[in-house]
Amino acid sequence: MIRTLLLLAVPALFLTACGAPEAPAGDATKTDVDQANPDARKVTTLTLAAAPFDHYFTVQGNVETDRMARLFPMTQGAVERIRVTEGETVRKGQVLLELDNDVVASNQDELETRLGLAQDVLARQERLWEQGIGTEVQLLEARTNVEALEESIAAFSEQVDLGQITAPFDGTVDRIFAKEGEMASPMQPVVRVLDLEEMYVRASVSDHYVGAVSAGQRVDIVVPGMDTLSSSIGRVGRYIEPANRTFEIVVPIEGDHGLLPNQFVSLRINDLHADTALTLPLSLILQDRAGKDFVYRIENGRAQRQPVTIGTAFEDRVLILDGLEAGATIIDRGAGQVVEGEAVQVIR
Repeated sequence: MIRTLLLLAVPALFLTACGAPEAPAGDATKTDVDQANPDARKVTTLTLAAAPFDHYFTVQGNVETDRMARLFPMTQGAVERIRVTEGETVRKGQVLLELDNDVVASNQDELETRLGLAQDVLARQERLWEQGIGTEVQLLEARTNVEALEESIAAFSEQVDLGQITAPFDGTVDRIFAKEGEMASPMQPVVRVLDLEEMYVRASVSDHYVGAVSAGQRVDIVVPGMDTLSSSIGRVGRYIEPANRTFEIVVPIEGDHGLLPNQFVSLRINDLHADTALTLPLSLILQDRAGKDFVYRIENGRAQRQPVTIGTAFEDRVLILDGLEAGATIIDRGAGQVVEGEAVQVIR
């Protein structure tokens, strides 16, 4: 009986295996995924594209102006009248302050009286000389006396003018040092006048940049808390200071800037500009044991080294001089972990 049951069970098992349903289509996709290399390192890539490139270096400078004058009196005297106030706009030649010159003025009046008499005497001598009366010496003495008095009056007039302090140029009265009634002397300034229209930045540049800096070169004037100003180098010094190995540059300040004399600023000087250049993030440039620079590319699903020649760098970008062309695909994230020949998988 047991043999009979076994004989019946074998055909049943055979029929069950032949009639089993097919695997669902989804299993084929799963099989494809399983066939991918599960150990491939995940990376991202970037495509190299040409773009403008600029390199800058920064130096510190001082804001200056040639139109800033501290005015000193040319003669000593009491301050009689101050005719302007601090912050007032003045014109060239405008009287700012007057000194007491009454003594000089009275002496000038006396000389003018004597000049009138001398001129009358000269006129009489000339009429007598025309009539043949008198001597030539008397005529010459009368003329000399008139000329001497005229020169003396001119000198006194200059002294009177020296008692008036005038503006040397159009500008603003920044500070009045004198006070009415005080004595003023040629040793102390009485007024300071500024003109903020023509200002510039003077800076010292290391002699390392000799030949890399020239007149007309683009410069950004950077001041914390203020808008960055654009300008260009106006003059490059031709002398290197032996004490600190620097030379001077002068950068004019243009437009409405709001800067003040003696203010410190930063000059960001553009010493290299390329309209089109190939650059990469500095972090992607790797080095081998021999110190040679390279990046990683992908070939046949594996990371491969690509030697490159790099140039100058600015901020986080470095200039690529040789080894790559526009359109090249470079491993980005993960470049520091892969090794040559390692299988990689690009992720989005």
